[in-house]
Amino acid sequence: MAEGGSALRGAYLSTEGHWRKLPEWAVWFARAGGWAAELSEAGDSAVVALSVPAREYAAVLLALGSVDRTSWTARSRAERELGFEQAWALPAGTCVRIVPADLPGAGKRAYSGLFLRAVENHHGKVYELSGRPGPGGRPGMVSWFPADQYRIQTLPWPDQPRDYTDRNRFSEETGAPGGASGLLTGPLDEYYRHCSLDCVLVGVVSTVLAEAQEVVAAPGCPGLSLQELMRLRGVHTPGTHYRSVVLSSRSDPEEIRDPVRSRKPAVAVLDGAATVRRWMAASLADVTMAVVERTSPSAVAAADALYTNRARRQADLSMPAGLVRALPAGVEALAWRTRRRQR
Repeated sequence: MAEGGSALRGAYLSTEGHWRKLPEWAVWFARAGGWAAELSEAGDSAVVALSVPAREYAAVLLALGSVDRTSWTARSRAERELGFEQAWALPAGTCVRIVPADLPGAGKRAYSGLFLRAVENHHGKVYELSGRPGPGGRPGMVSWFPADQYRIQTLPWPDQPRDYTDRNRFSEETGAPGGASGLLTGPLDEYYRHCSLDCVLVGVVSTVLAEAQEVVAAPGCPGLSLQELMRLRGVHTPGTHYRSVVLSSRSDPEEIRDPVRSRKPAVAVLDGAATVRRWMAASLADVTMAVVERTSPSAVAAADALYTNRARRQADLSMPAGLVRALPAGVEALAWRTRRRQR
């Protein structure tokens, strides 16, 4: 098996206005996340446990590596693109994105909102997108899009109709951000124009999002934040394109597990010992990456949760030789194949 994607190889990090080469340990975590996504692609159900001196940035880099791997083939696990004829079957109130079709001169913008219906009027076939209902239940603000120039993508969890009741649409760029081509692999325009839940990251949301603001750049390319690069979003930010979602470790795993698993993310990253202890049994994805910082008060409890899971393993897994040789100082890794959970 390969060693993950090439995410961040040769990249630079902006620190207090100065650029410096990204540390090798950071590149290793991104590569390890790519390897975890490869395990999922190969049909494995597994746990990758990482013991670290400190959890700082590790989870964000693991998530980045996993979504980078999905960009190799631009797979869209949780999405459906619909033509105009199929749009008639969508019930009113469905959350959708109106995405420009691959036509010459088509813009690189997408519009998200509540799908009211597909209708015909004297202008021809169009999509009708509506927000808050007006008096008497009549449509409120309405936007029209020519059906022959756009496609509809239904928005899966975490987007809910209630998130869109105050506005008729959210407008967003769908093209690859500047600088991404030097950091990620694969057909980036195809990768960035879709929403899909490829990786879920569980931890302290404010901490994860703050770490994701770190700016990186490939040589000769403009810098961009890790959040923009990997399209990481929180669950309460409607209209935001995403490939990965961050969940609060304080959420109830019982309430979150089924909505997440139904979207079939490739990898779930559990950020920190306390999160591992509480979320290990949730099995949000086929491959779970558990980051345990040894100095945490919850480290022993997290280790117990991992040992309990490993006791039920089908077999141990060996990391690729390149990852083993480059293992950062102070980091310990152990992986095993688990019994696949029925979805």
